[in-house]
Formats: sequence, C-alpha cells, structure tokens
Amino acid sequence: MPLDIKYSIKLEKQRIKNTIKKLSWYEKLGYSPSFPKNINSKIDNLEKIYTAIQNEYVEENYKKAAIEINKNFLKIESTVYNKLQKICCKKIKRNFKLILTKYGVGGSYALPNKIIYNIGMKFSSVNTILHEITHLIIEPYIKKYKIQQNEKERIVDLILVSKNIALNNYKMQKRGEECKKFIDPLFKKYFKPPVSNFFKKIAEFYNKN
Repeated sequence: MPLDIKYSIKLEKQRIKNTIKKLSWYEKLGYSPSFPKNINSKIDNLEKIYTAIQNEYVEENYKKAAIEINKNFLKIESTVYNKLQKICCKKIKRNFKLILTKYGVGGSYALPNKIIYNIGMKFSSVNTILHEITHLIIEPYIKKYKIQQNEKERIVDLILVSKNIALNNYKMQKRGEECKKFIDPLFKKYFKPPVSNFFKKIAEFYNKN
C-alpha cells in the first residue's frame, strides 16, 4: 500500500512552529533542526520565518521526492511489515500518513499514524520512514514504562538491525551509545514474544538505579 504523502506551505509553517516550541529540548539532546536559509530561530519572529518558507518553497521538489519515496518503499513494504509484526507480536495498520518537509530534524512521528520526513537530509528516506514506523509500533510500551529518549532510539535501532529484520544499509545512530551497556543485553535476552517483558525489564532497571 502506498504511503499517504502530504506536503504544502501550510504544513511547513506548522513544522517550523512545532520545531521552535521544542527547540530547547532538541538542543539539550544534541539535535540540530534545520530552518530556512538566513534565519535565526532564536531571534527572528514567525512572520519573517514564514516569509522565508514561502520564498524557498518549490512544490515540484516535494512532488519528485514523494514519487521516489513511494517507489522505493513499495519494494520492501510487505516484507518489512510482516517481519515487524512477527517480532513485535502486533498487527500493524498500513495507513501511515507521511508529511514531507525541509525543516526540523531528520524524522519524527506522532500517534496514531503520522510520520514526518525531512527531504533535505542525506539519510535514506526508506530507512528513516521505517525507523519512525517502528517508533509508532512500540510507542505504547514506551509511554507505559516511561522509557527515556536515548534508550528509545537505541531500541528502535536494535530492532531494525536484528537478524529478524536485517534492514539493508541501516546505520545505527551514535545516539544511545551511552545506554547500550544495559539495553543491548536486555534486548538480546528479552526482546521476544511477549515483548512487553522486555520493556518491563528496562523499567525494573530504572527502579534499581
């Protein structure tokens, strides 16, 4: 099933607005969100930023990106979905909404089914989208057991490089390296049906430390 891909100036303005709201959080965790050229997100007002977005917006670029993303995504969609469903013991709805942007971080997500992908980044579009889909799949466990950000990123990476998924050319992030000493052994031992046990073990680790 093709991704339901959306893009517009209105969506770009909303992306910038949301990014500015979370800017201090992004910076604290080491993220570097992108903004329109010659814009200082800490000084320039939204009106100036919105004007810059309109000046930069070329719809044809988004259209080309959408076609290429769907073409590449459809090649691996069924195989990866089936593997993710099997490893997570959870049926995955295939009605994801993908918003294309030039701004903010490389990728993000929002329950129940929204993914945002930054077409200006050099990351693999398909791998980034699958990364965000994996986030959506495990997010209920993340919220229930209050899993922290870096641990969450490490878990998604471990899922996608595991022998059960083995996503081609997927590169693990440096983010999450500091927690791998306890996350990786827990993943190896407990990430199997029912996967809730794995997240419980992380919560137990938090409580003991």
